[in-house]
Amino acid sequence: MALKNLWEQERSQRLQITAERRQKVNQWKQLTQQELQLQADVLHQELRSFVTSLHNDRNSQQQQFQQEIVERQLEILQIKTDVSQRQQEYRQQRSANAQALFQNLQNFRAILHNSVWGDYSPEQPVSPTPAKEEKLVATVPKWSISRSAIKSTGFRPAVNTMTRKAPALNADNVKSKVQQYIQQAEGATLIEIEEVIGLSRVQTIDILRSLIKQGILEQRDRQYFIRQQAISGQT
Repeated sequence: MALKNLWEQERSQRLQITAERRQKVNQWKQLTQQELQLQADVLHQELRSFVTSLHNDRNSQQQQFQQEIVERQLEILQIKTDVSQRQQEYRQQRSANAQALFQNLQNFRAILHNSVWGDYSPEQPVSPTPAKEEKLVATVPKWSISRSAIKSTGFRPAVNTMTRKAPALNADNVKSKVQQYIQQAEGATLIEIEEVIGLSRVQTIDILRSLIKQGILEQRDRQYFIRQQAISGQT
């Protein structure tokens, strides 16, 4: 009986110890679960905060990128506008320069034509050739006497050249000879006067201009004629 009581006593002690250990394990499990739940809640809260912050940062960066894109587009549009304006200004300036150059060229051609052929008219060619002048003279039926007859009156023929030296004659005598030749020939061209009188191109032009200003000569179709008023005054 004593052994049985002793065994039961030890058994009850072991059961009590086991129950205490189970209680401790259950308490530890509860504490562990609570701690894990708390850590999970904290981690979840941190993760949610991180995701929210990341989303806000992404939206902020996206807005910033869109604003930069708009600014770049505005800059590109401004650059295109400036380039277009500069191109238009350059075209206008080039057109104005071309018109000014063309006008200067026309003025130069008019001055050159006047200095060589006399008064300028738009119907006249810019640079007539001497061959055409000779052909025109040959077809004009205004000669009342032959060229040899005019030369026999005292007019000395000479070779037509732009570089020869004119004879040392008095200006009044030369003008008188030119006027007499034109009157006898009933009209003459610049080349004819230059050949017959024997003057240079520049001197011939100067003399013809002087006679035109004095009202003695007039120019028609590249030929020079004695004005009727001058003929009447001489008679």
